[in-house]
Amino acid sequence: MAYQLFTRTAARIETPTVSIAPDGRIAINAAVVRIFAEARINSVVLLWDEKTHQMALKAARKNDGNSYVVSFSKGHSGILRAKSFLSYIRWKARGRERLAATWNAKDQMIEVMLPAEHLGDS
Repeated sequence: MAYQLFTRTAARIETPTVSIAPDGRIAINAAVVRIFAEARINSVVLLWDEKTHQMALKAARKNDGNSYVVSFSKGHSGILRAKSFLSYIRWKARGRERLAATWNAKDQMIEVMLPAEHLGDS
């Protein structure tokens, strides 16, 4: 029998990544899900720094009126719906944007630099 090696098309990603979809969804990859699970984060508030174009998903209590519940998909990804936030920052990317993220353990938040070309002020 002549076997062929199947080349794996997906690999475990260790780098935290946040994706923003045009329909207002913010998705987190498995690396962020693992960080959130370890820190026991299920809800976040969204923070915005207009000067630096930096966004953050900061741990929050579920009953915080400003919080968003993160929906997890079997530990592989997570999603939150944040259309009003993306409108507020004037996000205008036509497609899904995948962005590198950084974990700030001290402040319990994931930080993401947003490209100026996808913001309404550019």
